[in-house]
Amino acid sequence: MLGMNKKTVLCVGATFQGANSLSLFRGFRALGYQVTAVSTDDLFYNYSLAERAYMRVMSKPLKHKYQQFNGEIRRLLKVQTPELLFVVKGLWVDPETIDVAKKLGVKTIHFHPDFLFDDRYHTSKVLNDAITMYDVVVTPKSTEVVKYRKHGCSSVLQIQYAFDPEIHRPVVLSDADRMRYGASFTFVGRMERQRALWLNEIAKEDYWLKVWGTNWQKLPSKMKLRNYCMFQGVYTEDMAKVFGASDVALGFLTHLSDEQHTARTFEIPACRGFLLTERTEEQKALFKEGEEADFFSNTEELLEKVAFYHANPAKREFIRRKGYEKVLKLDATYTRRIQEILAFK
Repeated sequence: MLGMNKKTVLCVGATFQGANSLSLFRGFRALGYQVTAVSTDDLFYNYSLAERAYMRVMSKPLKHKYQQFNGEIRRLLKVQTPELLFVVKGLWVDPETIDVAKKLGVKTIHFHPDFLFDDRYHTSKVLNDAITMYDVVVTPKSTEVVKYRKHGCSSVLQIQYAFDPEIHRPVVLSDADRMRYGASFTFVGRMERQRALWLNEIAKEDYWLKVWGTNWQKLPSKMKLRNYCMFQGVYTEDMAKVFGASDVALGFLTHLSDEQHTARTFEIPACRGFLLTERTEEQKALFKEGEEADFFSNTEELLEKVAFYHANPAKREFIRRKGYEKVLKLDATYTRRIQEILAFK
């Protein structure tokens, strides 16, 4: 289109350090794109109780925030006429904003890092209404592809998750770091029922276990696992320290839907951590079982592998090294994922 600025992209999403949206935006910059970002950080995080009550009734944020957000995206679209509008998650990007982009000839791409249809934490009526208007919809969830198409999305691309070399990398650990962040077994992620059940079985064996992440305070007061919860999240370099300082990093998938791999699939080995995760076809295709990572399919096998690797430090270190080498060989970076998105027709 006449007047369009080539190799420019208007990005919409979270821009705090550690957000996968920021890592994707960096991928565009690494490929020579001029990037302008509209951040969701200030407007749509840490809602007040009054805002949450309003959103339950209206199914969208406070009117002035919602209008300010979409108004800024539309303004930048008209001023810059970028080649691309790239939206990550986009819970509050309304259909009218996508329509403005399309009328200007701007290609619209949506990336959702989570489950749109099965996880209430990562969906909205606004997004459900707007999602079919995007030129391309991208998901790392292979089981979501059919659901997107059934919903009415005509052009759907499935890519894998990735790691960000600026964040997910081996770090130098002090003795204090090893005491604070290290453990025999660790997990980083939000509380879900199946994760809690598995971790509680490990806790019953009195291993040195640390659990980081959100919502673990919701565990029953008498559950032994509570004694091993840090009741806080870890992010960016602190998370890299956790994976590097721990003997084994557990990579549980979500059981809210049929997940096949996750960001931790790449982040843990990229931090030179040992990945012990659930056995799926996608994860087996990425890492050689028992050589570059290891897998389990049920509670009994999980506990067997926990006991085995606790007693075999040399084998742990071998897998830690080979997993790190493999993830680098895969070049599973966000820059690579942006290349895959741009190549999709």
